[in-house]
Amino acid sequence: MGQTNAWTSAVDWRTGRWQRRSPSPPSRGWQPPPPRGLLPKRPLTFIEALDSGFRLLRFVPSLSIGSSLIVFSLWSLLLTAIGALIAVQFLPFFNDLSGNEDAASGFIALAQLGSVALSLLSLGLAHLLSGIIATGTRASFGARRTTLSMAWKSLSGRRLRLILATLLMSGINLGLLLALTAPTLLFLGADSAILAFVWAALAALLWFVALIWVNLRLAFLGSAIAVEDLSIRAGLRRSWKLTGRGFWRMLGQLALGYFLSNQLVQLVITPIIFIISVLLGVGMTTTTDSTTAQAGIAIVSVGLLLALTLISAAVLFAYFACLVTVCFFDQQMRSEGLDLVLIRAEEDR
Repeated sequence: MGQTNAWTSAVDWRTGRWQRRSPSPPSRGWQPPPPRGLLPKRPLTFIEALDSGFRLLRFVPSLSIGSSLIVFSLWSLLLTAIGALIAVQFLPFFNDLSGNEDAASGFIALAQLGSVALSLLSLGLAHLLSGIIATGTRASFGARRTTLSMAWKSLSGRRLRLILATLLMSGINLGLLLALTAPTLLFLGADSAILAFVWAALAALLWFVALIWVNLRLAFLGSAIAVEDLSIRAGLRRSWKLTGRGFWRMLGQLALGYFLSNQLVQLVITPIIFIISVLLGVGMTTTTDSTTAQAGIAIVSVGLLLALTLISAAVLFAYFACLVTVCFFDQQMRSEGLDLVLIRAEEDR
């Protein structure tokens, strides 16, 4: 080939000869930059992750708070139905307890243990909520809002896995409690009060450490199933792998986020509960002559208190689920370069 200019020719580096340059791909022309997005496409700092949970909660309220309200409403109805069935079936037993102080105190201890078990079962609902919200978190990197109906449709084929994963985590949490409580009951049955007390203190510490460690290592189970369409077993392995690094950072983010959100909810709910209690007292005082009116006021007050409790729990778990999904994507950006994938995906839209 004769000598040509460098704009139309190139050197074949295998032979050292000139050859005609292959045509360049057509220019895409100018395009506007992709939207900034609600969440930054880079690894987040400690405080940014906490703030991103609140921002996501406000950005998609129908998805975050709406899904949490639905889930906790169904959960409350289920617990109410089970409680009513137990109360009806064991009504004679409860009547006998009222005349025996020792039996009543033992039953109160069992009831407190049952309340702890219910709270552990409720903790498993965070995996279901994080799986539902994870689709909206992924879209928020491109400033796209996801409604609850859109997220529900996108989870087609994965809903049953999310529910089974929730039951699995609830069973694991409950199993940890029962495994460490059973020896205490055995010591009490053998009249070894000192051993029972020592083991109860040690078991409480072991249970607390195991509960935090297991739930943190498996915190991304719901998000992995929803975003990456994994099976439950693969989701467990995926969460275990992602949480292998940055354990203390994620522990601090999730623990501090749960604590702060709980305090904020209490700051809002406590004055309302105080006002309802004052109104209840005034209403009871002014209607002493009417038993029907007092009963109506009491029923309305109890209903309002239950509704406030339900709403506060829904908001608390909604933020916690948002924070879990934010940490899920943040951990991928730190360890797998997901930030580059997100930037390229938004540029190609």
